[in-house]
Amino acid sequence: MRKTRKKLNREDLIRRYKTILQEVVDRRPSGIRIKIAQSIGRNKSFISQITNPNYSTPVPKRHLALIFELAHFTPEEKAEFLGYYRSAHPRVGARAADQLSTGETRALRLQLPHLDSAQLEAKLDNMVRDFAHRLSELMRSR
Repeated sequence: MRKTRKKLNREDLIRRYKTILQEVVDRRPSGIRIKIAQSIGRNKSFISQITNPNYSTPVPKRHLALIFELAHFTPEEKAEFLGYYRSAHPRVGARAADQLSTGETRALRLQLPHLDSAQLEAKLDNMVRDFAHRLSELMRSR
């Protein structure tokens, strides 16, 4: 008999949504983890942690829209993932899931110059990403 979401503990819920993420990512070409890592400004090992159900590291809500876009989730996979995500993270997950399922969020891609080093480029990417996240949170609270 399958447990309902409410009877599962937080770790089980995280494991469930990460299993869905892992299955979706595993169906994509081999470079998808690197592409996601570069897009969200993290390293490949972080992507391995958030896509592996054996690690309890949750998927940060601010990366969900981009992960859904890059990994090409089907509407059914996205709905199931968000259901478990919402249950695992009731405070932040509900708002994030509602925004993603209703289309309240969007991804914006920017063209930035190449810099002298990969470290500087990663630093710039993280600064722009952090600025956009903080600005959108500020605009939402108005």
